[in-house]
Amino acid sequence: MSNPVRWFIDINKKCFEAVAKLFPNTKISIDKYYSEYVRENLRDNITILDIGGGKTWHFREQRKNFSGLRVIALDPSEKELSYNHDVDEKIIFAMGIDARAPLDDNSVDIVTSHMVLEHIPNNNYTMREISRILKPGGKFISAFPCKFAIFAIINQMLPNWLARKILFAIHPNARFGCEFKFAFNYNQSWYFSFFLPFGLIALAWDLLMYIFHVKPLCGYLCFSATKK
Repeated sequence: MSNPVRWFIDINKKCFEAVAKLFPNTKISIDKYYSEYVRENLRDNITILDIGGGKTWHFREQRKNFSGLRVIALDPSEKELSYNHDVDEKIIFAMGIDARAPLDDNSVDIVTSHMVLEHIPNNNYTMREISRILKPGGKFISAFPCKFAIFAIINQMLPNWLARKILFAIHPNARFGCEFKFAFNYNQSWYFSFFLPFGLIALAWDLLMYIFHVKPLCGYLCFSATKK
């Protein structure tokens, strides 16, 4: 047993995963909602902007089913984008810095972001930029943690460097005018799976929020907004 702390965390995670399967609110992840929203809007001859494009485009397997589909990855990290071979164009740019994104008005059919908005400092400006870039009838599809989720509140109380260090230590895989359509997800308890008692408390909390549909306290939110 070379690392007793890692062994302890792994044992707790395995026990948590076995218990979590019994809860109805853990059956569907926010990623499933996000994937459904994106896939139902893929079609021929469209341009997609993936904000926070990073190392990969999550729908690369689907693009072979469409002709003329163009994907642009936008990310502040040149290093991250250097690994991305799934897109047609890469733009090094940080959304939320009160600067105009290097994209023309009404030039994109779909804008996507997956667990990105919570990292952007000025979402009001970002939303205006997305609206400018989108064509009329275009869609913005995004998934992100709810501001009032337990783990999000804890994260807001910690310095960013410390929150990231703790998260990566406990969950190493974590590195990696409109009409709206919403999906609410009550499954944030996996963040606390490193210690089973915490995980059970979080599971109970999520289940209550799920039963009573307390949307402001959901774990994650996914939405699709259509530009008029």
